[in-house]
Amino acid sequence: MRLTAPLTVLADHLGYDTGSPQAVVLAATVPVTRVTATLVGEDGTRVPLDVTGAPEQVDGWTTGRYLRIPFTAPAGTWQVLVGTDAGAAASAWFTVADELLASTTISDVCAYFRASRSSGEIDRKDRHARFYGDDSGREVDASGGWLDASGDFSKFLSHLTYTRTMSPQQIPLVAWACFAARDELVRRHPVVGRAHGARLRDEGLFGCDFLLRFREPGGTFYTAIFDALTKNLDERVVNAPLQDSVRTQRWQAGFRQGGGLAVAALARAAAQDDPGTHAPEEYVDVAWSVFEHLEEHNLEYLFDGRESVLDDYCALLAAAELVAVLPDDDRRGRALGSLRRRVASLDDRYVAGADGAAGYLRADDEGRPFFHAAEAGLPVVALVRAAEVVATDERVRDDAVVGRARALALRLARDLLARTDSVPNPFGYPRQLVQPTGGEPRESFFFPHDNETGYWWQGENAGICSSSYAASLVADLPETDATTASRLRVLAADQLHWVLGRNPFDSSMLQGRGRRHGAYSPVYQNLPGGILNGITAGFEDESDVDFLPAGQDAWRWAEQWIPHSGWYLLAVSAAG
Repeated sequence: MRLTAPLTVLADHLGYDTGSPQAVVLAATVPVTRVTATLVGEDGTRVPLDVTGAPEQVDGWTTGRYLRIPFTAPAGTWQVLVGTDAGAAASAWFTVADELLASTTISDVCAYFRASRSSGEIDRKDRHARFYGDDSGREVDASGGWLDASGDFSKFLSHLTYTRTMSPQQIPLVAWACFAARDELVRRHPVVGRAHGARLRDEGLFGCDFLLRFREPGGTFYTAIFDALTKNLDERVVNAPLQDSVRTQRWQAGFRQGGGLAVAALARAAAQDDPGTHAPEEYVDVAWSVFEHLEEHNLEYLFDGRESVLDDYCALLAAAELVAVLPDDDRRGRALGSLRRRVASLDDRYVAGADGAAGYLRADDEGRPFFHAAEAGLPVVALVRAAEVVATDERVRDDAVVGRARALALRLARDLLARTDSVPNPFGYPRQLVQPTGGEPRESFFFPHDNETGYWWQGENAGICSSSYAASLVADLPETDATTASRLRVLAADQLHWVLGRNPFDSSMLQGRGRRHGAYSPVYQNLPGGILNGITAGFEDESDVDFLPAGQDAWRWAEQWIPHSGWYLLAVSAAG
């Protein structure tokens, strides 16, 4: 998938929103020292662009050198012409329009989730799901929900649950995201919200109805129904897998293993204008029951018996959504107390950088920094949501906790900007402080291959879209100064443009839109409207960059996975 032309002008394959940050990136595989650029309209308009510098090396990327060229274009059809001392190149023609990305792609993502719903023979089997290694004959109705990935027809609240800091939020995240994205559209893109709001609500309710069923009476949710990648219906059993598809009976979901986000999704379902097949009180009662259970028993479900930063932010979002919908009774007061404790715990985890360096969240008892491939922005999202709930309801208003949550969210956002801007970075790709297993912390564009999962690393479109969404939320806080807010909106937009083709491989990662889609499998095809895994660090050299390198299993790069589309949905709904 590498570019071979001497010069390529990389643009978002779909285009740009009017009034949003706009830029192309020149990719050069030959030496270039002088660059000029012109914005050309379909009507013949020509606008010279200011160009600063020459293409430069990004980390150890061997794919070329890159130069960012900003522009500002009104609605219309445009391209950017570039001249250099090594030749000339032009971008493809692209569109600039009001609310372009939201109006073009949200319908696609809704269709992807609809197509990913569990149905047919899988659903008939899952209505009577058995448990791994259990001969008692007990069953659970595991019908509904979304199938996890192009090549994995399992259903996960979370996998990698044996790890302390890597568990990703899956089905519950998607359900919550549908509701949150709907609310973002109402605020920011009302025309798009009116067109797709009901679809988003109903998709979220579909996911929540699965969560109502997929739980232990009097206890918590189950983490997964997994067939060990066999595609054999008889192997579909409730279990919690380790690496190499080794199955275990540790199937109860703690806060970080999907339980927290499932509570959050059910609580938010209760606030919808049409609750679907269940009364709002049913969603609330189940959400509260599981939350109360996990408040007492969470440590029992964690493989190491110790909470991490993931438990804090997942429990915080659960508490926030409960405070938003519970009646003014003892339960609401207890949820509010948990919210306060989790904000304080996250704040206490903050470690300021030495000598003005960017800080980070301490992830666990060992002091490792928090970093994540699928939800790096979720701590900030949970903090902002908690502050929003407590600030807007006079019955629970607490200015101290609102200030503490917003201050931490803003610190974390500024740290992200500092890392992102500390090295040549024409694409604006976010950087994290990571720590490989057995190694020292280091700043990096991509997730380290050597990590506590023992095998799992892949493209990070979910992670960068979570950072995009978090950046948009912090940009809107009253505590955020204008300069920081403007920079955060550029970062938020940059991640959408990366996913939609403005990346070193000129590849759109939204199936069915744009060009040069990565192919996963001739048998297990990617679905239109879904987001594939994406770009990673170099397979051999982690300072490099890779996408579908020859001779390697394509799943790490080209397989679709539901969290990518869930986080993209949030990011595009909040952008602009």
